[in-house]
Amino acid sequence: ANPPSAPAPPPQAVSAPVSADYVLRKSDMISVVVFGEPELSAQDRLAADGTVMLPMLGRVAVAGRTANAAAEQIRTLLAADYLVNPQVHVTVLDHTREHFTILGQIASPGTYPLPPEGKLPFMQAIGMAGGLTRMASHRGITLNRKINGKETILKVDIKRTDGPNSGASLSVLPGDVIHVGESLF
Repeated sequence: ANPPSAPAPPPQAVSAPVSADYVLRKSDMISVVVFGEPELSAQDRLAADGTVMLPMLGRVAVAGRTANAAAEQIRTLLAADYLVNPQVHVTVLDHTREHFTILGQIASPGTYPLPPEGKLPFMQAIGMAGGLTRMASHRGITLNRKINGKETILKVDIKRTDGPNSGASLSVLPGDVIHVGESLF
């Protein structure tokens, strides 16, 4: 039987420090400071296409880059036509918090936030939801994930320690729905 598919809640922006390797995503709020040029500094939320609106430059695609990489990209664009050796600093003010859902034989079924990195080790996701119930099947766990727009169901075995669908090697991603089935005995 296919596990029920719960609609993912809309991503929410939350204030929290992010690591240096955090990759900018749509809906993140960033601050761009151009030292000595306050009229070129801006604060804006990334649009759905991953761009940010900046003075003189217009829309600049920064999603998929770290804050440092985005700053270097903006510096290069400003240096090409407008300023000599501009100093640019990009800060993430609010990052978009993505979610996953866990249902079935789990202590606290529901929807949970992913960390800023946008993924979580599978066993940590089980732990966030309070662990398996006594009725849970260790081999009856499925993970529903959209891959290239197509719904894919992965069978997960949390007792295995290796392989692509073992609980030890699998990560939970935004929008994933985990279903823990019931043991027959």
